[in-house]
Amino acid sequence: MPSAAHVFALAALLLASCASGSADVPVRSAPTRPRDSAAPAASAPARRTESSPAPAKRPAAARPSAATASMALPDAASALGLTFSWIEPGRRARLSGRGQRMEFEARSREIEANGLRIFLGSAVQVKGDELAVSRIDYETCLVPILNPSRIRAAAPRPKVIALDPGHGGPDNGTQNVKLGLKEKVFTLDVALRLKSLLEVRGFKVVLTRDTDERVELLQRALIANRAGADLFLSIHFNSLPADTKTSGTEVFTFAPQYQRSTNSWGSQTDDTEDEAAPVNRYDAWSTVFAHALHRELIEDLKTFDRGKKLMHLGMLRGLKCPGALVESGFLSNPEEARKISTPAYRQQIAAALASAIADYVRILDSARR
Repeated sequence: MPSAAHVFALAALLLASCASGSADVPVRSAPTRPRDSAAPAASAPARRTESSPAPAKRPAAARPSAATASMALPDAASALGLTFSWIEPGRRARLSGRGQRMEFEARSREIEANGLRIFLGSAVQVKGDELAVSRIDYETCLVPILNPSRIRAAAPRPKVIALDPGHGGPDNGTQNVKLGLKEKVFTLDVALRLKSLLEVRGFKVVLTRDTDERVELLQRALIANRAGADLFLSIHFNSLPADTKTSGTEVFTFAPQYQRSTNSWGSQTDDTEDEAAPVNRYDAWSTVFAHALHRELIEDLKTFDRGKKLMHLGMLRGLKCPGALVESGFLSNPEEARKISTPAYRQQIAAALASAIADYVRILDSARR
């Protein structure tokens, strides 16, 4: 590994190029169900975060029209080659066809896509007798999930995959003190298991760490970029202090330009970023990847679906390829923690992630054709 001084210098250089402020890691509330959804929001004690500082932003009124443009759902259905139908006129609607289904509810950011929970960057709008989504959500969420062949930006067919085991060294990540469990141990173990599975499939795999060492968030993207990674996966486990009941799986991608992170809607802090991060170039393909991860983890692990969400994540910000972060379970939940502590379950997680990566490649190849 480079010296601490060299790592700091590299991180500072990337920060400057991304206009993303300091490399210090702030504290956020743990992932929660947004307040505009049908169920009440759960309490959310703070936990360590992997989010990164936001660049300075301009007043909302000064943002370009692209930041506020919208698209009516019937028009979205037509553009995607799908059928629009009302579930409940004026309130709930569906786009469907070719084995795809996505359901929307007025003024909610939560939608259902092929049976999975997805969180948009903006709530579904009511415009006269129609429902509409933001143009950004259409391009970075609806198109990638419902018809990836319509994605305008290109993405490389993965040959080199970067795996990022969260935390390490003095940073234990989340813990279950009672059971003596540390996130950093399990993230590395899953990454090593996944590396073996991917290499058998013919991929070249690079790890951001392969021992118990600290790697700064922005350095993780630099490692992937230097290796020429075509895909990036950050592996984590969740926790809610003093909450032993919450469980389930979450998947995150970096929030698109001009959109807030999912969790910021539960507070008064608007973390919208006006400057595009390097990884924003791959927003649509990151969503394709995240949806594949989401589907495989929920189907294989049978965990509670906490949704696919958006966040300004430090390890994703500087990427020059699509990337996503997975939280495969809660160490603060005794039942889930005991599963995670077993080698067999961690192998199951790794196998689900490997299947998701293979699915992503299949979708990419199909879209190219």
